[in-house]
Amino acid sequence: MTRRERVLAVARRELPALLTGSLCVGIATCNVGRLPAGPTLVAAGVLGLVAMAIARRRAIVLAAALLLLGAGWGAVRMAQLEHSTLARSLGVPAPARAVVTSAPRRSTYGVRAFATVVRYANRSINERALLALPPERAPPRGSIVDLRRAWPVEPRGPQDGFDERRWLARRGVHVVLRASGVEVVGRRGGIGGVADRLRAHVERTIELDTEGERRDLLAGIVLGASERVERGLQDDFRDSGLLHLMAVSGQNVAIVAGGVLAVAWFLGVPLVVLGYALAVGWQPSVVRATVAGLLVSLAWIASRPRDRWHALAIGALVLLAWLPPSVLEPGFQLSFAAVAAIFVVVPRVGRSLAGYPLPLRIAQGAALAIGCTAATAPIVLLHFGHVPVWAVPANVAAEGAMPPLLALTLGAAAVEPVSASAAAALVWLGGWCAAWLAFCARTFAGLPLATVGRLTASVTIAAAVAAAIVWRRLPPYRRRRLLPIALATAVVAAVGAIALRSGADWAPPTGLRVTFLDVGQGDGALLEVPEGAVLVDQGPPEAEVAGQLRRMGIRSLSLVVLTHPQRDHIGGAADVVRRLPVGSILDPSLPAASPEHDAVAEVAERRGVHVVTARAGDAYRLGALRLRILWPDGPGHPGEDPNQRAIVLLVSYGQVDLLLTADAESDVTGRLPLRRVEVLKVAHHGSDDPGLPELLRVLRPDISVVSAGAGNDYGHPRPETIAALEAVPGSRVFRTDVNGRIVVESDGRTLSVRSQR
Repeated sequence: MTRRERVLAVARRELPALLTGSLCVGIATCNVGRLPAGPTLVAAGVLGLVAMAIARRRAIVLAAALLLLGAGWGAVRMAQLEHSTLARSLGVPAPARAVVTSAPRRSTYGVRAFATVVRYANRSINERALLALPPERAPPRGSIVDLRRAWPVEPRGPQDGFDERRWLARRGVHVVLRASGVEVVGRRGGIGGVADRLRAHVERTIELDTEGERRDLLAGIVLGASERVERGLQDDFRDSGLLHLMAVSGQNVAIVAGGVLAVAWFLGVPLVVLGYALAVGWQPSVVRATVAGLLVSLAWIASRPRDRWHALAIGALVLLAWLPPSVLEPGFQLSFAAVAAIFVVVPRVGRSLAGYPLPLRIAQGAALAIGCTAATAPIVLLHFGHVPVWAVPANVAAEGAMPPLLALTLGAAAVEPVSASAAAALVWLGGWCAAWLAFCARTFAGLPLATVGRLTASVTIAAAVAAAIVWRRLPPYRRRRLLPIALATAVVAAVGAIALRSGADWAPPTGLRVTFLDVGQGDGALLEVPEGAVLVDQGPPEAEVAGQLRRMGIRSLSLVVLTHPQRDHIGGAADVVRRLPVGSILDPSLPAASPEHDAVAEVAERRGVHVVTARAGDAYRLGALRLRILWPDGPGHPGEDPNQRAIVLLVSYGQVDLLLTADAESDVTGRLPLRRVEVLKVAHHGSDDPGLPELLRVLRPDISVVSAGAGNDYGHPRPETIAALEAVPGSRVFRTDVNGRIVVESDGRTLSVRSQR
């Protein structure tokens, strides 16, 4: 059989998938350019009639008709998605009612959740929006909420590498709906209500006999609730190439379908698969795998052969028909690329590994990891700018824990109505599977050269492709001779890259180096000397300070200072103490309720880190670095503003002094024994401080640093504060919201400063 005949045979066999693919391609083209909907649909109909009337080339004409049909439908659907009632009312406050359709996610300034707005200004509408609610309000998914005062605002444009406007537009959302006066008035019904109840039941089951990290990780893997997983652990999953496990990939649905097929009969299969998909929610991998699983189930019931490509194409069609911009989403591209690799690449890799002395299970896992990683690496590189190096061994190590984790957790949800104790036992076992996955993520993310950037990855991919082409052209006897040489070359190249990279990323200071981290609306300052490092405040959790330190090359901390128990200062502390060796913790021990403080205290106790109470007059030395505590003089009383009792540090190195004030403004620092300092960390993110000009006459800093988040809701730093700082003769003012990370270095006499931008 000639190559042309083989191609034609494959085309005839896969004709349903090819035709469905033509329809998908037509819909996807509307993201590039749109044809007039009416004429395009008419042309599609004409071509469809022509295809029915002819015998030769019928499939080609029919594919063209479906291509035009898809383009016409894409134009119609995009016009529907771009219509926005709320966008015509930007900035206009009005009462509204909305149905929360996603789990709420907390940010620095409040709570955000996707919702369908059903009423605005006493008008009935049906439009998706991103709700922005006050920090104290987090209505659960499925809630019907009345918003006493809601006003649509335009999403942010490109900023710090993220374009919120475009990101939301791909989801059919055109406004951020800010709201106050939030009241939950009911729950949604219908299929959405069923999905909410299923999800809530699984969540309650997960909490039966797990806690902390294992509980959050089970929710993240089983239900896709990645917002519950600590940001540092998410970083480890990302850097190790295991982040797809928390995206509720098609693998989850496939495992559920496979397990049900093994134990259930007839219609129970589609119902269980559909139930799990409803509980998880609308995600490309879930929709694709659900459609495929349902088609496989129906084929099994009808005793018809399975058409995997057709099932995959229908999964894409369902997504694109509803939301054409889905094709631009990384999740869509990664999901379908991975499945295509399973169909095409993985069998070939498996056959290549057949001649090696590997256990069958390991060989199958390696083939799956190699094939999927090779197919998805270019997409990951395009969207995220880096590629995890150890993804293949990490996935091989983690793969075995996924089936029992899902089986145990969902099995627990199934038996919980009958026996809560049995369900608790199953969840407890599932928690240990989650612990293994966390161990794999941390282990492989902690290896040298865990991720590489665009340039390194591009060169490596090109070299690997070239090597594969050369390898295929070699006769078998030459392959055996060259294999040891190729492996040795790869090892030498990897060691060289590690050595070069580690040398380029970080070098210990010869004197004092102070890095004011860019943590958004919060504080975080790293003090480094040759003998060690001190971290003063750790920013909010979303700042990922532990990840920042690791990327900077910091591997341990001599001292961690918790200036006061507020989220924007110590939100990342638990993650830092968990991920880095820490000598001691300096804590003001204030009688203020703080979940962030409770979290770091729990981690410190578990890891045996000594906690020292900070009081005025105490001092700490690290080589030539001296830290003197100027405030607080006591714990204060319950209910007192923690800002009034925040740790104020005078840092000295040779003849250079730095004053780190946390959130203690001039009403606190003005009473302290102060002198001139070379560097001032401005209090409270540059908020309005009437006593600041008088304080500056004493301090007269050469450099003033304001730590604040770009576009924050508080208006920090205040113009009057910046004016007061700039009025100091010879002083330079730096802001993390403008300059990014700020680095001050000193030999004990002179100062130099540089910034990220």
